[in-house]
Amino acid sequence: MSKELSARLKEYATAQIGVDLIGVCAASDLDALDPIYVGWTIQQYTGKVRDLLPDARSIVVLGYHVWDDAHEVAVRRGQGWSYLGYAPLAVQSRGLALWLERQGYHAYARYPLISMKNAARLAGLGNFGKQSLIVTPEYGPWVRLGVVVTDAELAPDAPFEEDLCGECEACVAACPVGALTPYVVDDAACLVSRHVANPPDKIRELLACYEPQITTHAHLMCTVCQKACPLLEARTSPTNADRI
Repeated sequence: MSKELSARLKEYATAQIGVDLIGVCAASDLDALDPIYVGWTIQQYTGKVRDLLPDARSIVVLGYHVWDDAHEVAVRRGQGWSYLGYAPLAVQSRGLALWLERQGYHAYARYPLISMKNAARLAGLGNFGKQSLIVTPEYGPWVRLGVVVTDAELAPDAPFEEDLCGECEACVAACPVGALTPYVVDDAACLVSRHVANPPDKIRELLACYEPQITTHAHLMCTVCQKACPLLEARTSPTNADRI
């Protein structure tokens, strides 16, 4: 494995394309974990990294700090949805993939159906919070995740083992629909899921309060559980804000 290549990749990611968090895990380590059933609008099990890139060796995990409600916009187009908080990650992921390709490696920068949260923990970015999101020391739960899968044998980072929640269950208590138990979210109850699945009229009042419509096709997603996190101050101190 190449520590020198990993160092150059991370330097390029942070200095040239504004990545807020970056880590590396071995593809084999993620593939060794049991598949996870993804509910929401996906309704599938996560797959193996090597089903996407048979000779995959490494997963580069990116974290983008979302510091403003503008990142929480969901936009409907036909029967699909776009999420503005992930748009910068798509650009950054492709930028890193192109960099790796220039070094002579293959890289896959689209959004594969793998467990990005498990990849983020293995890559040392953070750990699971009780609202089921990845919580990081730098930004609390205010992070969106992206990955680049590559056949480059990069030096992996140490997995993140620290429990950042401790005894705190503020996010669980704050959920307006009781969709949370520690480390588990009920996607059938969560307002974020219900809004994108043609919600019944009986929850319209809740949606108007916690997921307000901002245009005909766009609304803000509920972030009550994130705002309840004691690491909230991380959101009010944006990094690299001068880049937009």
